[in-house]
Amino acid sequence: MLMSVAKGVAVGMEIGGGQTTVALIDQNGCVQERYVARTLRGRPAVATFDPYLRAIDMMLQHAREHEMEVLGIGVSVPGSVDSLTRRPLQVPILPSLNNFPIGDLLESRYQLPIHVHADVDAAVLGEHRFGAGKTHQRLLFLTVNAVVGASLVVDGQLERSGRQYVGHVCHVPIASTGPRCSCGKCGCINTLISIEAVKKMVQRALRRGEETTLTQRFLNHEVFSHQLLAEEAVRGDNLALRIYRELARWLVEAITRYIGLFEPNIFILGGGVLYGGDLLLAQIRTLIGDRPPSPLWQMIEVVPACLGGDVALIGSVAPFALL
Repeated sequence: MLMSVAKGVAVGMEIGGGQTTVALIDQNGCVQERYVARTLRGRPAVATFDPYLRAIDMMLQHAREHEMEVLGIGVSVPGSVDSLTRRPLQVPILPSLNNFPIGDLLESRYQLPIHVHADVDAAVLGEHRFGAGKTHQRLLFLTVNAVVGASLVVDGQLERSGRQYVGHVCHVPIASTGPRCSCGKCGCINTLISIEAVKKMVQRALRRGEETTLTQRFLNHEVFSHQLLAEEAVRGDNLALRIYRELARWLVEAITRYIGLFEPNIFILGGGVLYGGDLLLAQIRTLIGDRPPSPLWQMIEVVPACLGGDVALIGSVAPFALL
């Protein structure tokens, strides 16, 4: 339970590039109240953070009015975080927050316990406490969006060893060949399965003149997304289906590497790539089934994340569930 009283809640905050969500979350991981604040980009850190503070004030006021006891505040940041100082190290979409003392600021202002997490770490904590990994001791989460992220929980705690393979893992190699990455290497995970990698697969196919219903979607000025690709795959578009087969192949290579490193009991896949849903997961499981028998593969489940778009928001308050 999040806390011992029935109306106990925590404030969760998920910082995003376009908007930031602040919510009251109960002991079951359910959002009771939420407010969305617009992100002010290109401004100093204090100005960027000000709308978030007003949103927290609103949530705390709501909690008081409804006689809820607030246990603490959890923050999810889209980048890397120093867990000891509770400061973001690098926030690519909001560089003004780099090294900004989020934890100290919130603790001083609200006199509440504060936790600050990288978004992928918040997500794995959310799935472990409230989602697909509730009954597992070794849980590995891989999220595929604009960048690829990975995080590991062992016995309820974030595992911080082997940092090359956890966090935002754009440059972890999963192939000996492949597109050249910005880091200079070939075969990095981000060049093979991120949304940008998928977009380049589509562009190459269009340059070759392949027939696809995606062409009409682009002529209608629709922006490419995982959702758009999934819709056309469900309709049977050959190119979309082939891209999902390619994605499944590289995801299995990534899963293989992570299983060898960390031996998790369950592997949870999250992010925009899940718009492919059962189609993608079925292909992943087929490829796994075609591999030579291995004790590691026989012990692991590969499942989708179940907290959806709120996974990092809900996971930001997971540490308070221990109280």
